Amino acid sequence: MKTLPLVVFALAVLAQWLVPLAAIRQHEKVLVEGQLVRLKCTAPDPYDPLRGRYLAVRPEATEADVDKELKSYRGPGYAMLAIGADGLASVTRLERQRPAEGLFVRVRVRYAHEGKARFDWPFDRYYLNETLAPEADRWLADSLRSTKAVLAEVRVLDGRAVLEDLSLDGKSFREHLKQRLKTAKDP
Repeated sequence: MKTLPLVVFALAVLAQWLVPLAAIRQHEKVLVEGQLVRLKCTAPDPYDPLRGRYLAVRPEATEADVDKELKSYRGPGYAMLAIGADGLASVTRLERQRPAEGLFVRVRVRYAHEGKARFDWPFDRYYLNETLAPEADRWLADSLRSTKAVLAEVRVLDGRAVLEDLSLDGKSFREHLKQRLKTAKDP
């Protein structure tokens, strides 16, 4: 009788460790095995001091075609992706049911009306080092104003998407930041 509370406690402690470890494992699996997809990004949100330091990332594509029989729908959906000749991914259509095959990402459909739907991507923030964040924010704002596109490099596997990196002109934003910080220090 005295061992039952100890066993229950041990199982609760084990569950508290297994749940986050399983989530981390799934995240890492997508990063290692997932297909690399590049998405064009638009302007970031303003800085939010309550959430910590991050770059707000918004892929340009937020609207796609759906079947007209989905007159009004909100909830989970799947964005079917196609890689273009330029190497950028585009959303070809949204589906309500999980596709059996193809390149797709689970998204949240905000609304569907008359054959079109607006949706939210499963990622919108790229967290980074506190000391690099202010310069990274300036870099992203300057880059989005330029004619070159900022690309979100996303790994996709079985409907899951993980934001891996941001790039501009084929270079990682970390390389751009190192160069900007180096030129700022050199008089």
